[in-house]
Amino acid sequence: MMRTVRMLVLVGGLACLWVTATGCVSHDEYLREKFGRRKAVERAEALERELADERARSKALEAEREDLLRQLDQAKALAETLKSENERLDALVRQLQQQLDDLLGKGIGDVKVVEIKLPPELDKALKEFAAKYPDQVEYDPLRGAVRWKSDLTFALGSDEVRDTARASLKAFADIVNTSAALPFDIVIVGHTDDVRIGPGTAKKHPTNWHLSVHRSVAVLFVLNQDGVNYKRMAAMGYGEFRPRVANPPRGGAEANRRVEIYLVSRQEHVPGMDTPPVEPSGGGQPAVETRTPKAEKPAAKAAAPAARELPPSARTEPAAAKPEPAAAKPAPTPAQPGGSVPPDAGGE
Repeated sequence: MMRTVRMLVLVGGLACLWVTATGCVSHDEYLREKFGRRKAVERAEALERELADERARSKALEAEREDLLRQLDQAKALAETLKSENERLDALVRQLQQQLDDLLGKGIGDVKVVEIKLPPELDKALKEFAAKYPDQVEYDPLRGAVRWKSDLTFALGSDEVRDTARASLKAFADIVNTSAALPFDIVIVGHTDDVRIGPGTAKKHPTNWHLSVHRSVAVLFVLNQDGVNYKRMAAMGYGEFRPRVANPPRGGAEANRRVEIYLVSRQEHVPGMDTPPVEPSGGGQPAVETRTPKAEKPAAKAAAPAARELPPSARTEPAAAKPEPAAAKPAPTPAQPGGSVPPDAGGE
């Protein structure tokens, strides 16, 4: 009996032990599963956030790509426009070069160089003037010419006179308004180097010829503001075709970028400057001037603004174009100071 009881107790104990052991294992697995599910949810949420960030980054990259494509299309369009403009300008240059070759081929016939002697007091005043502004101007007493350096007178590609050059132009205007200079007309000649006009400058000055003439006209207007009568002045330009020195392969020579002013005697016949002066009309520059010297003769000869005319330095006349035998005065010797334009006067 006792043996039977013991067996039952043992069996019951084993049963209780098995039930207890089985229950503990299931609870641990439950905790592990719960922890795993929580970690999986957290990982899924983190992945969702990363996915949203990647989608936003991808969207931003796509927008940037679209913007770059638009810029590329604009650059291609601009390149085509510049190519067309370059072809147009090349054609214009070829056309102008052909016209120049045609003109040079025709020649100008027999010529006579005219030298004009400046009065001693005027020559002295111009020498003192050049000594006062040595960084801006040069005076050539043999040709009666005052030369301004364009780099100091104008900004690159501009025809607006710098404020720093106005003082020297004012001093020059005071000299040419003296009684010694009143018998002389004033011819303003612009020159450039051989650097081609850039796209920005070409809108206002299509060629170096335009730029040289426009600068001459700008100086003419400044001189008028300083009291010089319009009727005494003419403006012209040679572009790059009268260089003082050879231009380097790149960049152009500073010495060739200049504006020259020549004093031309009214007693000598100069083509285009031998007709009576008239007042400007219509939309041109007003004839009002700040000062009209009383000593100026009423029959002052008009200044011809045509750039085709020869400058004072190479004032020449075709042999067949003499107005009358009495006007064919013998030319003074080249050693005398005068108002003719030098044959090497030249272009920016």
